[in-house]
Amino acid sequence: MKRVIRFQRTRYYFFAFSAAMFIVGALFYLLRGGFNLGVDFKAGIALQFQVAPASFALQYTGPGKAEVTIPAGEQALTAAGDFIITITALDGSKQSAAFRYADYATVQALADAVDAVADIAVQIKGEAAAPPSRLVPLTRPADIAGKPFTINITPEPGAGVQAPMADVRSTLSSLGQFDLQVVGRPANQEFIARMEAKSEDPEFQTRTEAAVLKFLGDKYGADQVILKRTDFVGPRLSGSLARQSIWLILVALVLIQVYMAFRFKLVYAVAAVLALVHDAVIMLAFAAVFRLEVDAATIAAILTILGYSINDTIVIFDRVRENQPLMRGASLESILDTSVTQTLGRTIITSGATFLTVFSLFLLTSGSMKNFALAMIVGIFEGTYSTVFIASPIVLEWENMRDKRRKRREREKYGFGSVEAVRAEKAGEALRDSAEELPEEEASVETGFEAAWQPAGEAAQSSEATAPGGEGAAAAGAPVGAPDAGAAAAGNVIAMPGGLAGQGGLAGQGGLAGQGGQGGQRGATGSRKHKKHRRGH
Repeated sequence: MKRVIRFQRTRYYFFAFSAAMFIVGALFYLLRGGFNLGVDFKAGIALQFQVAPASFALQYTGPGKAEVTIPAGEQALTAAGDFIITITALDGSKQSAAFRYADYATVQALADAVDAVADIAVQIKGEAAAPPSRLVPLTRPADIAGKPFTINITPEPGAGVQAPMADVRSTLSSLGQFDLQVVGRPANQEFIARMEAKSEDPEFQTRTEAAVLKFLGDKYGADQVILKRTDFVGPRLSGSLARQSIWLILVALVLIQVYMAFRFKLVYAVAAVLALVHDAVIMLAFAAVFRLEVDAATIAAILTILGYSINDTIVIFDRVRENQPLMRGASLESILDTSVTQTLGRTIITSGATFLTVFSLFLLTSGSMKNFALAMIVGIFEGTYSTVFIASPIVLEWENMRDKRRKRREREKYGFGSVEAVRAEKAGEALRDSAEELPEEEASVETGFEAAWQPAGEAAQSSEATAPGGEGAAAAGAPVGAPDAGAAAAGNVIAMPGGLAGQGGLAGQGGLAGQGGQGGQRGATGSRKHKKHRRGH
């Protein structure tokens, strides 16, 4: 097998790293007044708008209806064109005219092509020489029948209308307390304004939206303010959504705990759930540090990562269960390191493939889907980290503490508290550790240390000692290993230089008998010295 990576030796460093991330997230949470809650969890209205120079206006003057569509993001990948006019006749039939930006060098050229469509009138309002690719996409089709509709162009620093964040905040100050956030690059002059709804006012949404558009229109011009999205959630609904989200996460953790306890031992279930709690807290800490919006998409990302992370953890724990009978005699730390090393390649490939998919979503989408993709990216890295460096070390720490408690209870019960007993125990642990490094055939041989410390009467019970000519047999309760044939004194332990007999076999001549059986390969080796002793007599 390939070289085993000793992950468990560095477990305390990663425990400290995780604790540091918890502390940083808590500090930012307190200093910034909590999470940046979306309208899903905070009653109120969120208005997303952009201040951008006007490019041209168009209007449909014929019968029926007409709409203009400027797709963006994932919609642009499947749309028929970059600028689409759809006319719906009175009989319900539809006719579309699609235009590709690549076919037109300037906005003026595109406007002339659109103006050639029947019953469509176009009026240039801004920079005619700008490339069409700078036109601002529309989040939904816009109605152009009956009144002109303005198409805007992406702002550039120092050109056209300028709306810095401080200026926008001052313009909306008459609305009272609100939160203003920049969306994307500051140069795009796109913002989200959130205002809290403290009562169940049915006119709150309509009144607030109209007030925002009026203040911004008076400052920058009505045709240079684009309202892209409006979200409103009442106080009762936001409170209900918050409680449901918390219950969803708790129920998911309980069900995972039950499943893990049923499939594995309790210690593995506890370690898996603690690792999942670690994942959720780290994702929330990341949101607190970088002021990411926490909304329903964030909760969906957390639940998705919990399922993704537990799957990876189950793969490692299942390999641990398979390796335990194959690595009999090895320490739990070695088994855990071996199992994590064996599954490391699978973990990296799975996480990498998932990351590529989610990263594509992050690049090609916008709005809540983009926030979901960003939370998923953080969760993938964090979930992989917790699976390798948190879940397995928790199992190891649990088992180590349980062994210490068991040994302490045995000392208190049987009186194994003397200095000699403690030294002997440490020597036995050192022998067992060295046996793990031997080949599989040698590592299976017991060291015989436990047999040497058995209470009198147990060593020779159900065992035989063979001496030349059958000259002696071990008395009940006495180990065999005296140089002369005969019975060893009851309760005495005689360890010949030839070695210690392994537990569970017959003692060789001149060796030490283990309980009920034949001496081990490294124990019953005193026969040659016994023969020389007889020849001397």
